[in-house]
Amino acid sequence: MERRAKLLELDLFRAICILSVILIHATSFATVKMTENNLYGVYNFLNIFSKFGVTSFIFLSGFVFFYNYYPQPLTAAKFKTFYRNRLLYILVPYFLFSAFYFLLRWYQNKKPWDLSDLLPSFGGDLLTGQAYTHLYFIFITIQFYLLFPIVLLLFQRFKWLAASAVILGIVVQWAFFLLNREYWQVPIRGSWSLTYFGHYFLGAWLGIHYDRIKSWLIIAKENITRSKIILWIIMWGLCLSSGFIYVSMFYRAKIYGTRFTNLQYDGLWDIFTLLFPFLLLQVCFLLGKRIQTTWWVGRLNHLGVVSFGVFLIHPLVLLVYRKFPVNGGSPWIHHLWYAGGFFCALFISWIIVTVMSRMSWSWLLFGNVSSQLKGPTQPQRTVEAPPSTPSSSA
Repeated sequence: MERRAKLLELDLFRAICILSVILIHATSFATVKMTENNLYGVYNFLNIFSKFGVTSFIFLSGFVFFYNYYPQPLTAAKFKTFYRNRLLYILVPYFLFSAFYFLLRWYQNKKPWDLSDLLPSFGGDLLTGQAYTHLYFIFITIQFYLLFPIVLLLFQRFKWLAASAVILGIVVQWAFFLLNREYWQVPIRGSWSLTYFGHYFLGAWLGIHYDRIKSWLIIAKENITRSKIILWIIMWGLCLSSGFIYVSMFYRAKIYGTRFTNLQYDGLWDIFTLLFPFLLLQVCFLLGKRIQTTWWVGRLNHLGVVSFGVFLIHPLVLLVYRKFPVNGGSPWIHHLWYAGGFFCALFISWIIVTVMSRMSWSWLLFGNVSSQLKGPTQPQRTVEAPPSTPSSSA
């Protein structure tokens, strides 16, 4: 069976997500150190609202996998190719960057270079995605890679499971939340795939039923009806209002000491992050019409292609940048310094990945970004996009 056409708008989706991830990391210090500043609310908003990035990447993984693979039988050859690509283009970069960041932290903490201590510690961090703060996401992605063939076979065999994927994912997710709170107390809950089952299965459901759903999702003159407009207004209103309330909860907790329950945090986070990918897809399909004609949209598309590499490198840029903090002076100097961290992390990482991707061995660090950059950019392109992770992922 012929592979379904690649949706070029998904690179715009990745680009916006990677911008949100960098924004989270670039404002993290400010949410701790700028609490007395009049603009703390802005930093809090940028940091908390941008949490849609990680969950939207997970949604995108589910969407792309099932959009590409659900219509086809999962043969032994496809199974082998699927895992070979993930091994080469995800696990190899993950191992190399984990080793690099781990050794960097080991050096910073001035620990003795004793292999009997170093190797077990590295092994533990590698197997849990804790070698550096952002690598937990790839650890989550690997968990979904392992689950994917099983879930695909179940969805292909039992159509009712595929039809109820969203409900199934949310039920599993919330069962994990409740059981973990009452009994398990798993440390670092956000590093486990069960936390994101609702988002992954929502993406899977959309990927399976995309051809039937797209007319209700894509905003275009030929699609507009009164019922669709009402649906879009409700969706946007519920998503944005839940996001703003979620942001305000963190602000009130930090500034006024207001206490909220886990149910309130998790509930609003789930509503916000489950709906946001639909809003983002609508925006990207509107922008996608201008990829070939508008310079900044084309650059945004390019950022989406290289986003996996940008994801892996940008914490290093921030680490170096923060070695040169500003001391004293006008508050605006501090605001400019935080803004500079974001732009340096974005553009320096972007340039490094773009330049290095021209080298034949770049797949060791950035997966198959090189082949994506060399490929055509016309809508009829049907090759599979790179594996899913904050960027060159799905």
